[in-house]
This record gives sequence, C-alpha cells and structure tokens, in this order.
Amino acid sequence: MPVKRILSGALAALLIAAIPARATSVPTFTLVDSIVPGADDSYAMAINQSVALGDHLYFVAETSTSGAELWRSNGTTTQLVKDINPGTPNSYPSNFAVLGDYLYFQANDGTHGVELWRTNGSEAGTTLVEDIFPGISASDPLALTVFRDYIYFQADDGVVGKELWRSNGTTTELAKDIAVGDSSDGGYPYNFYVMEYASGDLLFFNASDGTTGNEPWVTDGTEAGTHLVKDIFGGSDSNPSGFKGLNGYVYFQADDGIHGSTELMRTDGTEAGTTLVKNIFPGTGAGNPSGFTQLGDYLYFQADDGTGNGVELHRTDGTEAGTTLVKDIQPGATGSSPSLFTKLGDMLYFAAEGPSGWELWRTDGTEAGTTGFADIIPGEGNSYPAAFTRLGDYLYFSAYDVDRLGVWRTNGAVTENVPLPAGGGTLGTLDCDECWPQYFATVGGRLYSMTYSAAYGHEFAYLDEPTAGLPSTNGKLWIWTTAMLVILSGVTAAASIGLQVRGAKRA
Repeated sequence: MPVKRILSGALAALLIAAIPARATSVPTFTLVDSIVPGADDSYAMAINQSVALGDHLYFVAETSTSGAELWRSNGTTTQLVKDINPGTPNSYPSNFAVLGDYLYFQANDGTHGVELWRTNGSEAGTTLVEDIFPGISASDPLALTVFRDYIYFQADDGVVGKELWRSNGTTTELAKDIAVGDSSDGGYPYNFYVMEYASGDLLFFNASDGTTGNEPWVTDGTEAGTHLVKDIFGGSDSNPSGFKGLNGYVYFQADDGIHGSTELMRTDGTEAGTTLVKNIFPGTGAGNPSGFTQLGDYLYFQADDGTGNGVELHRTDGTEAGTTLVKDIQPGATGSSPSLFTKLGDMLYFAAEGPSGWELWRTDGTEAGTTGFADIIPGEGNSYPAAFTRLGDYLYFSAYDVDRLGVWRTNGAVTENVPLPAGGGTLGTLDCDECWPQYFATVGGRLYSMTYSAAYGHEFAYLDEPTAGLPSTNGKLWIWTTAMLVILSGVTAAASIGLQVRGAKRA
C-alpha cells in the first residue's frame, strides 16, 4: 500500500480517536487521612468554607498541635499552609475570596485580632494584609467580594464603625463612610452582588446611612459613585436581600411599607429604575421571594402567593404579568418550600417537599415539565437532598437513603449512588446522624467532600469526574466539534488520495 494512503488512514483514525468518549462508570472516592491519621478527627472542610486557588483546595482543618488553621490539598499533597495563630490556639480562617494569585480571608493571629489576611499558597506568602483596627481589637472583615481590581468588604477600624472597605493587597482603604458621624455603629454594608454591564460593572449591597434605614446601595468603585439607590421604605428599613441579575436589572426582596413585609422588586441602579415588580401576596401579606436563580429569560424562586398554596415555585421575566406560579408541588397550604436551585443543561434542579417527601425535583419552566426527578427513599420518606454541586456532565448532591447519608449524582437521565471511600472500619455504621457529607467543593475535575468512619474519624476524600475535562454534551459545541473532527478526517483522507492520483499521473 502506498505510504501516503497509510498516512492518510492513520491521520483519519487519530482524528476520530481524538473525539472524547463519555464516561459511563461511577467514580469512586479516595480517602485523605493524612491530617490527623487514625480515628481522630481533623474536621477537614467542616469548619467554615472551602475554595479553589490554582489546582489546590484550601480549607480549614484542626489538629492537636496547630488548632484550626489553613490547609490545602491537591489530592496528592495535603499540607498546612501556615500556623497563623502559633501553637494550639485557633486562627479560624474564613470568608474566602480569590483575587489574582491570592486567596483573601479573615483570621486571628492572636496579636492583631480578626483581620484581613491573604495567601499565595506558601508559608512565606501567607501574611496579614492590614491591621485595620489597630491592636488586639478585631476589624472583623466580612462578606469579602471581588469587584473590579479589589476585594470589597465590611470592616470596623474603631473610628467610623462598620463601613465599606476595599483592598488589592497593597492598598487597603476605607471606600466610603456611609453612616457619617456614627462611629459607634456604622453603615453595615452587606449582601454584596456584582452586576455586569457593558458600560462597566456595578456592586450592589444593602446598608444604612443612619437616616434612611437599611436600603439598597450601589458603587462603581469610587467614593463619589457610592450612593443610596432608593429609600424604599421612607425612613424605615426595607431590608433588601437576595440580589440577582437578569437582563440589566437586579432583582431582590424588600419591604416598601405598603405591599407587605417582603415583596419582589428590581433596580437598574437608579432611583427611578427601582420599582415593585409584583405584590405576590396581595394586601399586606409577605410573599417572601427568595433563592433567585436564572434559567433562560426567567428568574426562578420560592414564594407564597397567599392563595392557600403555601411556599411554592415561582418565576419572573421582570413584568407583573410574567411573574407567576410555576407549579403547586405540594397541594394544600403547607407548600413544598423549593430551594437549592441549580442549573444542569436546560433544566433547573432543586429540593422540595412533595407528596413523596423531601426529594429531588427539576423544572423546564412549565407546569408539566416540573416533576419529581429522583425518589431516593420511595414512598413518603425524606432523602433531604442538599449540597448541590455541578461537575462535568453531572450534578452531585448529598441525600439519605434508608440507612445513611451518602453521595449521589445525576446527569439528567440516570441518578446513581456514588460509592463511599474505603478506609478501614465499617463505613455503613455511623455513630452520629449527620457525619457525611454536608460539604462539597470542586477543583478542576475533582470533587472533594468530608466523610466519616470510626476507623479514620472526620476527614475528607475526593473523586475525579472524567467528564469534567470534556466538552459538555448539553450544548451545541460538543456536537459541532465531533462533526468537524469526522468531516476533517474524511477530507484529509480524500485529499491524500487525490495527491496520490496526481502523483501517479506525473509518473
């Protein structure tokens, strides 16, 4: 056979082989029991939150020699980043936020109180950013949020009270004294939410200037551009919360003093553009819309419409007419209390209490398309699905079966149990009700979770999700890539044969 034909056939085969195959087997967990070996507990991932920086998971773990401190792991290497509060006292790192190559957080080193710290993953690179409230007193930086080139947060410097601060690691400064003159209290900025606009991002939050009460505020990153959006409840607290963006507006719940204690509102950052969307619970009752999550051109949320349905699944497109009940999942006044909304493909998955108890549900936005998806404990038992985390083609979550709390996953077609890690001892025998797993975190294609057995105590484990590194099967990109590879392989083979024919004619 001519060499060119062999090469063309080989190239075509390689191109087709390059099309990734979808994983079908259930991955298994690998136990990491190196922090506190044996049956004692490190409570890895159980204390505060966990977050990814680079290819490592950063988390808090506790040992008898260093207390509760900052650790990191990539599954192969697990190490203490730094004993911030030397010896056995705890520094309790928390409120993690990643900016550039650094992880920012609050911690107490025993000398400066609870202050702002950052780390690049090395012991030398783990340092106090600023002693905002000098001395042992705590500035207690809260709600760390990345906005533009800074971390924004609430902190108390002992002079102006709890106010809006920002830091880029080099410069740490008061961004705005919202409650001017109120040094004993402050504006208490909180619930930060970044809204993206073509003209520049804006940071929304709630705060009180001491005159208008707790109301929505916005900043463009400058002191002059940090201002009250609207005094919704004339002098009293409207208590806005749950900020979520959709089509140029930020939606939230608030009390305007007229339509009930909490109803659905939206803002574009201006006073005129801050309006009631709908009085979901007519009269002075509270609709209490919360859990806003986008799917397509709608925000989905839970609310009570006051018609005897209880707290059920609603959605809005930003108009009064387009704000409607999706489905009365649990008939009667009790309500299904849907929560933990998480998108996978073209569906929104959530936990709800239906006729079969607390189970996994999903919706495509229609009443008919809102269905109980996985009845893990058949009948009226409660599996209490929680900790929804997307990774690759799958939605991972914790849920109870008949015996214990475990890990499950679904790709929208199949729901399956994920095997527990082997680590000695009897994994099926737990000596507490909720030892496993309340927490998930992802780094690249790896899922981490805390686990427990009498043999190794409370430690953490990880699994590798093979589909995490492949193009999604839920979108057009994967189909197009596959088709192009097949076409390209055929064109390459045909072109090579053509070259051989022309070469033969020349000969």
